[in-house]
Amino acid sequence: MRTSLIHSRGFSLVEILVAMVIALLGTIIIFQVFSASEGIKRTSTSGGDAQQFGALAMFALERDVRVAGYGINTTALLGCSVLAYDELATPPDLPNFTLAPVLITAGPDDKTPDQITLMYGDSDLVSIPPRISQDMPNPAAVFKVSNRYGFVEGDVIIAAEPGEDCTLAQATALPGCADCDNVQHNSGPYDDANGVSVAARWNKAGGLGVSYTIAGSIYNLGAGPARNTYRIANNQLLIDSMFATTTTLTLADNIVHLKVQYGKDNGVNNGTVTNATYVADDGAVDGYSNTMPVTPSATDLARVLSVRMAVVARSAQPEKPNVEGGACDTTTVAPTWSGGTLDLSTDVNWKCYRYRVFETTVPMRNLLWQQ
Repeated sequence: MRTSLIHSRGFSLVEILVAMVIALLGTIIIFQVFSASEGIKRTSTSGGDAQQFGALAMFALERDVRVAGYGINTTALLGCSVLAYDELATPPDLPNFTLAPVLITAGPDDKTPDQITLMYGDSDLVSIPPRISQDMPNPAAVFKVSNRYGFVEGDVIIAAEPGEDCTLAQATALPGCADCDNVQHNSGPYDDANGVSVAARWNKAGGLGVSYTIAGSIYNLGAGPARNTYRIANNQLLIDSMFATTTTLTLADNIVHLKVQYGKDNGVNNGTVTNATYVADDGAVDGYSNTMPVTPSATDLARVLSVRMAVVARSAQPEKPNVEGGACDTTTVAPTWSGGTLDLSTDVNWKCYRYRVFETTVPMRNLLWQQ
C-alpha cells in the first residue's frame, strides 16, 4: 500500500525563513523596548544617586559650620598662630595653624574645588577663660590658673598671650587643694576622670618653647575638639580631621565640586562716634568672597558673619549618547549657584552625567556672640 507524501511532508524552507524573520523582528522590538526602559531607569537612578550623595555632603558641612567657633569665639584667640605636637603623627611636630572658626582655601581657578577648614570645641562649660596666675618658669611647667572650674583630665587646652604664639596642650592632672590652681600637662600616660590610664597625645616633653606670664589665659576646648578640613579628591568629599584618630575619612562619593565664600561685614560704622553721635554697626553681610589675608587678624576673622557654599553631586554612572558614537548631551550647560558658574570641564566627559547643586548660607552664630 502506498503512503501519501502529503501527510509525511514537514515545513518548507520558505515557511522556516518567514518564521525566522518574524522571530528576529520580535527580538529587535523587545530589545528596543528594553533599551528605552533601561535609559529611563538609568536617568531616574542617576538623579536619585546625585540627590543622596549631595544631601549627605551638605548636611555634614552645614552641621560643622553651625558649630564652628564654639569655645574659641573670643578676640584674644582669633588669628593666633598655634604650635602643636601630636605623638600619634609622623613627624609629631605639626605645622603651625591659624586658630579660626572657618578658613577657606580657594582653588586657583573656577575648575578647582575650594577647601574649608572648620574648628570648634566641645567643652560643657564655655565661660570667661581663667588667667595664668603665675609666670611660667619654663615652657614645660604646669599652668597655674585663677580658676580651674570645668577642667577635666584629658581636656585639650590652648594657652594664649598677646604677642606670643599660642600652644596646644592636654590636661593630664588636676591636683588636690594643696595645688588646686595647677593644670598639669605632662607627656606620657595619665589617669583620666574615670581612673583609666590613657596616653597623653598633645603634650611634648620639654614644652613647645613658649613661657607664658600672668598676661596669658588658658582656654578649654573640651575632650573632643574638632578641626576638620573638607576637600574633594577623586570625586569624593573627604574630611581631614586633626583631632580624630583616623585623620582622613571619606564622607560622600560622586561629589565633584565645592565652592565656599565668606559672608563679610565691611566694618563700616562698626560702633564709631561721628559728630558726637554713636553709629552702631548694622551687623549685616556686605559682600561675599573667598579671600582672606595670608595672616588674618582677629578683626579680619571677626567680620565673617556667615558662610555661603555650594556642593555639586553627580550621577554614579554616565549616560550614553543619543546617537551611537556621538557626543554626550545629558548635561549641556554647566550648573550655577549664587556665586557664579560651577565649571566642571576638568573632566572631558562631564556632559555625560547628571548633576544636583546643593547651596546654602549658614550664619556664624558663635562669631556673632564672640566675647
